[in-house]
Amino acid sequence: MLCELAAGTDRGVLTGLNRLFEHVATPVQERWISSLRSTDDKKFFQGYSEALSAAFLARGGWEIADVCSPKPCIIARHPDGREQRIVTMAFLQTPPDPNQQQALQTLARVVNRADSDRRITILVKRWTAHTFDPEPVRRCIEIWLAAIAKDEWHGRYATFEDDHIHLEFTRTDEPTHAGQGAVPFVLAPQNGMHTLEVVETRLVYELDNLLSASPSNSDILLSLVTNTAWSLAPGLLRSLLYGRPVWQVTNGQPEHQRFGFQLGDCPALFQEAPYRRVTAALVVDHPPERGPCGRAYHNPWANMHLSDTDIACASFQQDRAEDGFRVMKWGEGA
Repeated sequence: MLCELAAGTDRGVLTGLNRLFEHVATPVQERWISSLRSTDDKKFFQGYSEALSAAFLARGGWEIADVCSPKPCIIARHPDGREQRIVTMAFLQTPPDPNQQQALQTLARVVNRADSDRRITILVKRWTAHTFDPEPVRRCIEIWLAAIAKDEWHGRYATFEDDHIHLEFTRTDEPTHAGQGAVPFVLAPQNGMHTLEVVETRLVYELDNLLSASPSNSDILLSLVTNTAWSLAPGLLRSLLYGRPVWQVTNGQPEHQRFGFQLGDCPALFQEAPYRRVTAALVVDHPPERGPCGRAYHNPWANMHLSDTDIACASFQQDRAEDGFRVMKWGEGA
């Protein structure tokens, strides 16, 4: 896996991590040597993710000072005396199928040729890498539309599922006009809900272990790192950490957007009293053709608040507060 990173967009990042390695504490060096020399991809990527997470804080002025228990945990100290325990969770995902978009275009063309008096939307509920054969889908669509024409099909939905894909078709109320294809759009979510379930389960498990094993006055920074783009819509991640906003202003540029959250309005990790020691969640991914990208989600109800320059990346930070109500905004970070 190291060779893949060195040959891609992470090459410059590896150089920066090498420089960081020279300035971290000896126990941290020993841990990273053990994992970064491993031929096991999971162990290597865990070490790489820890070093990458530490780099975002080092650029914000923090010293990587020690390791802590239970793993995966390292200690960062700021010159002003603050200290944080960084718990890094690495998620090694299967890269997305590079042929998926072309296959979906083929799927849309096949359905477009169907003789339907109403337009049909396609929801891709599951798609794994494979050589796509549109013929079974075409036959499924023909049988479905024939059943509708004979008044043998009740309802507007149909599904197609095999070992690799799960599709849901919806017959809309919009007529298909002459010269117009039957398919207005294909919606292909990247298994976001499944990803969220995996992230939430592991996050709560690791965090609860660390909270029970660390001093009660210590502060904790979560870091979630993956090797590809996260298949999580921004709203899903916000709901996990903050709950649903009671109001939001999302028109205009990102710097003008605001999100209001009320303490106790709905279940969310940052709203839970046992997690007030969590200062923020650093979320790092690797979009195609780009190096690592980080976003820091600050906990507005935390015991200790981080500044917008403590983590060197874009940050979702507090704009104003009133009792349990918090208004959040996006900032540039350091």
